[in-house]
Amino acid sequence: MQSAIYSAASEKLYEINPSSASAHQLAALFISKNELEKAARYLQMAVLDDKLSGETRAEWFYELSIVSLANEDYLDAIIYAREANAYRTDYGKAYMALGDAYIACRKQLGDDFQQRSVYWVAADMYQAAARLDPALAEESEKKLSICAAQYPSKEDIFFQDLQPGNNFLVGRCIQEQTTVRSRD
Repeated sequence: MQSAIYSAASEKLYEINPSSASAHQLAALFISKNELEKAARYLQMAVLDDKLSGETRAEWFYELSIVSLANEDYLDAIIYAREANAYRTDYGKAYMALGDAYIACRKQLGDDFQQRSVYWVAADMYQAAARLDPALAEESEKKLSICAAQYPSKEDIFFQDLQPGNNFLVGRCIQEQTTVRSRD
């Protein structure tokens, strides 16, 4: 009950005196309450402030990507992770989020081969994350193992008129160049 009153009062205060900081605080409040759609709305408002530092904007876009991923808004998660990377190119966590979002949206890519090709570009993101932030190396290695197990077989690659090592564009919502790899 008190939590609901506090949330309502905080939202009213935001309506009276909106700011990026208060929008971000409301987003954190709604994340803690698992009200992720509301959290996403407030994070979207928070990142609009032109006075935010690039580092803060990157962090908030990363948070928005994670919330969007949890909401199963995979395309938004991709967009926001890319925004985080645009404001801070050395932000390993944003690369991890981007890899996760790519994998989450794989069903939208078409046939089985196209869906498996997403693991190549996700692996690229996980490798970048570990390179940029050594603290992410262990998590990255786990995700890279999962990716490698999902790569297409050499036979599947052959029937696509490709070879391991070729360049490949993962299309549709991803639009990323990567390298063809096989699981065997």
